[in-house]
Amino acid sequence: MDKIIVFETFYDPIAAHMVKSRLLDAGIQCFLADENMGSQIGYNQAIGGVKLNLFERDVEAAKAILAADL
Repeated sequence: MDKIIVFETFYDPIAAHMVKSRLLDAGIQCFLADENMGSQIGYNQAIGGVKLNLFERDVEAAKAILAADL
């Protein structure tokens, strides 16, 4: 079974959605956790931000895709 990991944490929910969309467009399966709480003032920092999760096997590919966007 493939392990799901937290790839990156965001304190800006919009940035989290932008990165998620970029990875999904490139064929990397991923999802956001705590995104609904991230929009609540004060709760975002308390819960540790919005977490972008993906399969551990896709980490290097995701890094390469996001580095290419710079």
